This record gives sequence, C-alpha cells and structure tokens, in this order.
Amino acid sequence: MSNTYFRVHPSINFSRVGVSEDYYLAPETAAGKLVDKQNGIFGGLPIKTGTENTPIEASDLRDSQQNPKRQAARFRIYAYDTPQSVYPSADPGREVKIGDVVNGKTIKDIVWQVHLANKKANNYTITSANKEEEGIFAYEDGKTPPVRNETLIPGNPSNPERLTKLVIDAGPRALSASTNGAATLHFNATTPATYTDNTGNICHVTHYPFSFPSDHFGTFNPRGLIDTLGEMTIEANTGRLIVLGGYGRASGIVEDGKPPALNDAIDNDKWFDDTSDGPVTATIVFNDGSTASVVHGWVVCTDPGFAPQTRNVVSTWDDAFSTWVEQLNLIPAMHANGSYNTNYTASFDEHVMPVFHGALLQRWNTNLPSAGVNGHNFVASIKPSDNPKEKIPNLKSLIRDPNNPQENSEGVKMPLALGDAMKSFLSLTPTQYFLLMQWYDGKSVAAAPVIGFGEQLDQVVLENCLGGRYSPGIDLTFIVRDVNLYVQQWQGETGPFRINMQPLDYSNVTSGQPFLQEGYVPLRTVAVEPGDLCKFMSLPWHTDYNSCATHTPDPNPSGNNTLYWSWPAQRPVNVYPADQCTYSNGKWNLGGQVFSVRGNEGQGTHSDYPQQEGRYQCYFDFVQNWQKVGFVIQGTQIPDGKGGNYGKDKFLEVASLFTTDGQTVEPWPTSEIPGYVPPDNCGPA
Repeated sequence: MSNTYFRVHPSINFSRVGVSEDYYLAPETAAGKLVDKQNGIFGGLPIKTGTENTPIEASDLRDSQQNPKRQAARFRIYAYDTPQSVYPSADPGREVKIGDVVNGKTIKDIVWQVHLANKKANNYTITSANKEEEGIFAYEDGKTPPVRNETLIPGNPSNPERLTKLVIDAGPRALSASTNGAATLHFNATTPATYTDNTGNICHVTHYPFSFPSDHFGTFNPRGLIDTLGEMTIEANTGRLIVLGGYGRASGIVEDGKPPALNDAIDNDKWFDDTSDGPVTATIVFNDGSTASVVHGWVVCTDPGFAPQTRNVVSTWDDAFSTWVEQLNLIPAMHANGSYNTNYTASFDEHVMPVFHGALLQRWNTNLPSAGVNGHNFVASIKPSDNPKEKIPNLKSLIRDPNNPQENSEGVKMPLALGDAMKSFLSLTPTQYFLLMQWYDGKSVAAAPVIGFGEQLDQVVLENCLGGRYSPGIDLTFIVRDVNLYVQQWQGETGPFRINMQPLDYSNVTSGQPFLQEGYVPLRTVAVEPGDLCKFMSLPWHTDYNSCATHTPDPNPSGNNTLYWSWPAQRPVNVYPADQCTYSNGKWNLGGQVFSVRGNEGQGTHSDYPQQEGRYQCYFDFVQNWQKVGFVIQGTQIPDGKGGNYGKDKFLEVASLFTTDGQTVEPWPTSEIPGYVPPDNCGPA
C-alpha cells in the first residue's frame, strides 16, 4: 500500500457544547459563502443528524425540553495516490469507507481512536504578570505568563501534583466501525480506556489515571457535575467518526464550605469547565489482515455557535492560512523569500468576496446605523465584473493596513471591530490584505481555485471560526499563528494544517501517575498533547463570552470613549428576533433590535452604563443562564407559519429563551460613561 496515502479530514474539527443529549453535525460549508447563488442562500449552517448535507432549520436547534443541542464533529478518511507537493493538492483524493477496494485490497474495518482532555486549570494566564503583554508576545524570549492556580498548587505546569489534580483527563477510546458501529463510548471515568495498536486491534488500558475535578476536590456544580467530556460513536452506514463534547458545565473548588469567586473575564482560579480537545487517529484494516495508518486529525470541543452563518471578517482560517503562506512556504507563487509576488492572481470568489460578506452579515449582530448598513450592503453587492477603482475609489483609505502600525489605532477605518494582542482595532491578515489589493489593482479572476473535498473540509471548518481578535478567543486562539503548533514538514504524506501531535504510548501507563504532561508551549518545539489547544482559552469559557459584547479598545486611543464590538460573528451583540417581525402586504418587516443577552435573572443584564449593556452584571448569572441565548440564522431556514419563510434577505434570532421586553437598542456609536461600579455580593451563593 506504499503508493496510497490516507488522511483524516477535516484536519481540525469542532464539537460545541450544549445541554441536550441530542445533536446536529458541524457545518461542512463555510459561514458567509453563498452556497446557492441563484437563491441567495448562505452556508455555515450545521447539518441535520443522519443526513449528508441537509442544513438545520430553526426547529432543530433545541430538543423537546427546549435544551440547546450539542454540535458534533464528523470525520472522514480520504485516500491519495500521490504524495503531496503543492497546495491545493494536485490529487483531489477520494473518501474511503468499509467495503471499498484500494490497490486490490478490500477495506474490512476502520478503527478510530480519540483522546480528550482539558488542561485549562494547569496552564498559564492569558496576560503577563504586568498585564502589558498578551497572546504570543507573552511567550517571547523564553518568557511565560504566571500560572493559573498558583496559590492552590504552587509550581509550574510540569509539577506532578498539578498534572494529577488540575488536568481533566478522560483518556483514550477506540472504536471499530465494523464490530462496534452501533456503540457509543463515553469520555468518563466509568468507561474503560482503550487504544488501537499497530495491527488494528483494540487494547484495554488497565488502571488508566482518569482525572475529573471531583476526584480531587469538593466541588460546587451549579449546572451539574463535570464527570464527562462527551462521547464518540460511528455514523450509521458510512463508518465516519462522530465526536461530541460536553454539556457547558462549570465547576468550582469548595473551600471552607464556600464556592470560589468568579470575578475575572478570562482567568478564574479554582474553576473548571468541560470543554476539551485531542487527537483523532484511525487505522484501516484490509481483508488480508494488513493495515494502513491514517494521518491524524484533531477535535476541539468548545463554546456554542450562536450565529453559525455569520462569517468573521477575519476567520481562524485566515490567520492559519496567512501563517502557512508567510512562514511555511505553502504557496510559493504567492509568497516566497519573505515577500509577496505582486504578479500573483487573486480569486474574487475565494479571497475578496468573503471579506465583503463578513461585513454584510455582521450587520445582523451589531447595532450599525442606517448609513453603516447601507455601506455594508454596498460592498456585498460588488461583482467580479465591476471595476474596483470605479466602484470604491477610496478603498485603500477605508481599509486598515495591517502592515502599518500607525493604523492600529485609527478607529474610523474598516474592519469596524476591536483588535487583539495589544492592538486597538482589528485588521485583515497580511495575506487577506495582499489579495484584496491584488484585486483592487486589477490582478484577479472570478473563479476559486479547484480543491478536493477533503482539503475543502480543512478550510471551511476553520472559516466558521473566529480570527483576528484572540483575547483570548472563542474557538481557537493566538496559537494558530505559531508554526510550532503544526507539522512543518508537510510535503509528502502528511499535507498541511496538521497539528504537531505528540505520539502517546498507552502501554506505558502507570497506575496512580499522571499520563499527560505539560505539553505544548507557544514558541517552543514541544509537541502537542490532548488538552493543549483549549488550555489557552478563558476559564471558564462563560465569563469571556459574557463580557465580550462591546468595549473601548485596549490600548484605548487618547480621547476615545466610543464602544466597539468584540466578536459579533461568534457572539451576537444586537439581534432582530423573528417573533418581533411584522407581516404586511405579503412581506415580513423587521421589528426592533434587542440585545442577544438580555436576561433579568440574578443581577440581570440591564445597566445605565452603555458599556455594561448586553451582558449579565455578574459572571455567575451567565453560567446559570447561557443556555437561554438564541441563534441567528437566515430567514430561509425559519418557517413563518404561513406556508413560507422569513426570506433570504434577513438573518433573525430564533429559539431564544429570554423575554423580549420591548426595549430596543440605540444605533452605534455608543459611548462609555465613567463611574461604573460592579454590584456587591456578585457571585455564587
């Protein structure tokens, strides 16, 4: 089988937490891309369970008990007949399943293996000790930020006691598609740990050191005990792998009979959550008893996606792609020897339109004024046949140049959103900006490059995730810009965009000793273990989601008090509820715009200070009520009860469990009012 190469796709996929046992599948089309140009239908919607690509509707988001469903990550195996030398691959590959014949041999079985863990509580804080360095900058020159939970268990993340007590480790699970196809394996402490050996046999790991918070501490569990990180199963009739994550729970360590404080947006000691990540590997077994290994993938189980069709102007894909183009020689015709080729031909559909569509769609999650809405609609109406300099003669003065540090603090430019890593405002990636300028200078074609479906999955999954603003982020974070995260020698069997996985020898498990170690550290060459991707995110995730509505920039330009949006594509700030629309003359009309997070429970969300609106005043209240947040989807997926739907020209909130009290939001710009003081006694009782 030496002339056939097998790879898991997507290279990285995302499961998302929910409350329900039910689930739908992760999107396999990119958010913000027109998947049906004739009818104006946008992609990025999750897929109905048990279907190939049928998008969900409004009624699929919650179960019969009104609990939000989880999103499952689906993985496939593709075969390639030649080693990869260019990107996109010249060989588009083909999906293989049980019963398929490869080089005269029939695939008898596919044995999948997944290992999930959460290392958040044993990682470093998001910012440096002096609060002046953030993201990748905090790891330069051999530095690291302070560790989380230093007062609870002193030492660095390699301390065995910290590894034992602060890492949630569910261990590995292996599942045979042919013999265990109907089985579901849970990532809890009562399901035996299993792994696949190099002959495709499933082996049991006796005495695996499972670790969950309640094994080591008395815990406060406001929405249930963290006793699982999810489960894995095999999709019926296909042999594809399905991985589900946790239930959106957060647990705190009880001391002196009291739960811990929850008062920071991103770093809360003595807290855990049930997000996770880990490698996805597979072994193919043929009818003659021979086997073939499959290049691994990775699964990340993270926050819910409340606006799945809304593209970020800068996505995780854009950041990862720019890193690969500039530092890993992905497309030498575009970038080589430290510079971009100004003769390179951009693609309007692939490189330009996604930026404009991101601007168009985010208007449904923000409180743009009418002039802003018109401007976003205008750029989204641009066609590949238009003359760019006639259509937008002042484009270069409108778009923030990522190569010019001075423009980091110019809030009047686009994109109109907050930046990260000590930058006040969001910029396109250098690669995005280069390709946009190529189009503007008349060096583009309409059509997108031809790319095989396996590599399409690698791309579209990351296009559905947040980029640009990693403070710390919501799906992945600044580590996607670090080449040490990836297998850098990608040409050949591996292909690009693969996590640099640490091989794990489960035959060496020692009872009572932690199996996982500190693992990956940014700007170092240590390989990546389970739990190493999610550990750079907020702890728990709920506090960051609650706080990331609107803010002044950080650093804030002198004299500025205007509020800007953090993550409007992933975390809607202002929405139009479908049930507030009115019907007249055969057409649905928008109602008023309200805050997506608008509950009255606990301390509630209302504030006289604009910078505090659209979020709970106490972080703990969002931990209790996050599952009530609604979803923003295209009107075509929302039946209107009149035999039709709300239309392709609207993206509306559905399935919210919050009461809409009629109070609508003011159009941007809104301004910070000084003097805000957090409420007293704010936290778990």
